[in-house]
Amino acid sequence: MNRILSFLIVLLVGNFTFSQVGISAGLSALKGFGPNKPWGGFNLGIEVPRDDQTSYYLRYTHHFSQRDIDSVPVYLAPRDITTIPPGQPLYPTINSIPSMNYNIFQFGTRYYIGSGYDFGWSGYGGTDFVLTFNKVKANHAPYDETLYRVEDYSVYEGSAFSLGFGLHGGVKYSVPPMGTVFFDVSIAYILLYQQNSNFMYNEMIQPLTFGFNLGFRKDILW
Repeated sequence: MNRILSFLIVLLVGNFTFSQVGISAGLSALKGFGPNKPWGGFNLGIEVPRDDQTSYYLRYTHHFSQRDIDSVPVYLAPRDITTIPPGQPLYPTINSIPSMNYNIFQFGTRYYIGSGYDFGWSGYGGTDFVLTFNKVKANHAPYDETLYRVEDYSVYEGSAFSLGFGLHGGVKYSVPPMGTVFFDVSIAYILLYQQNSNFMYNEMIQPLTFGFNLGFRKDILW
């Protein structure tokens, strides 16, 4: 993930000569269609103005792990059949609740209307390319680990990667040289999706998500 982030930063700023760059940070929330509650997290961003009405930007949002509202069955196997006490099942089933986080990279072009990039009130919006990484962890119900082990085929853990596009729009207020407060809403849609062989549970991943971002941007002059 660090390599991808470095590549995106180089892609964003490597081909431009600029004297100003904005560094931003703030709070984020993410909601997909479905019964799960929103994911909470934070955002970090880099924004390079091309002129007073247009900029290039890269934003990373991390949304903390959330447990699913439904459990899934997990199958156990004996470590040693001879150690299982009489009357206990050899292959019992327990419940497990998967938890998953979201890591999202958005990059693209942003357009300003109103006072422009670095002064006063302005609205802004644009299109995004979206890269998403999800990590799933299994949270098993308690069981006797000295007698049983979890069957490999029933481990609901792993990671997934997706590529999509999106739109965003928001409003900001700038007071030079103090900085800029902003709030925006983004919509992302998954086009390509890939998971590793261990990732067996993807009901929490939604093809269409809505992001909400509140933050502060500080512009640095070179």
